[in-house]
Amino acid sequence: MHDKDDLPDTTDLVARFMPIPTGLVTDALSRLGLRGWMDDVLPLVPGTHVVGRARTIAFGPIRGAGKPQQSMYALISRMAARDVMVVGSGGTRDNLLGDNVGAFAERCGLNGIVTDSKVRDCSGLRELNLAVFCRGPGVRPPSEVEPRAYDVDVDCGGAQVRPGDIIVGDDDGITVVPADRAEEILTQIEDLMTFEAGMEKAIRGGGTVEDIQSLLIKKKTVKRSSAV
Repeated sequence: MHDKDDLPDTTDLVARFMPIPTGLVTDALSRLGLRGWMDDVLPLVPGTHVVGRARTIAFGPIRGAGKPQQSMYALISRMAARDVMVVGSGGTRDNLLGDNVGAFAERCGLNGIVTDSKVRDCSGLRELNLAVFCRGPGVRPPSEVEPRAYDVDVDCGGAQVRPGDIIVGDDDGITVVPADRAEEILTQIEDLMTFEAGMEKAIRGGGTVEDIQSLLIKKKTVKRSSAV
């Protein structure tokens, strides 16, 4: 388990991912044969953007014998400012948090909350200065699952998230950048930005289908680092 800043400091990496849309992250992951995108996990408020280091909470079926050692509030208090809390729901239909949890996360300085569960108190959550990504509103109370583990690998929206990974989210959804591959992914993104500029120029400038198709080949071609 990790507390506050026990994880490697990724402040500089997070800053470099700030202006990058999820579409480019996905293309870079695909180039490298990686997977890191969530299904159906979208911003509660359209236009929301979030980037930050992942801190994870895993939910699992209620045991019915003894209560979890720590509440959601206690777990959030162990996270560092600018982190993104990622809550793996264990596939429940329950809502797992509302505006009180959101307000506490905001108070602790988190950049956002990402969960593949439903959420409640949506009007209150929308008023917070906190990015919330989820599978939409839900009134079903948390009766099936409970917090099971903190800062462990979790499955969230079909993506594996490890503590310290970099979360990038926008209107298209959430992407997960493996912390140990972040530099490689940034190298691919830089190259993909050049590709996208070329594609836009070809399409808007009247380029032929052949021109466009030749560019498409470059989209999937891995950019080799100059250090290699």
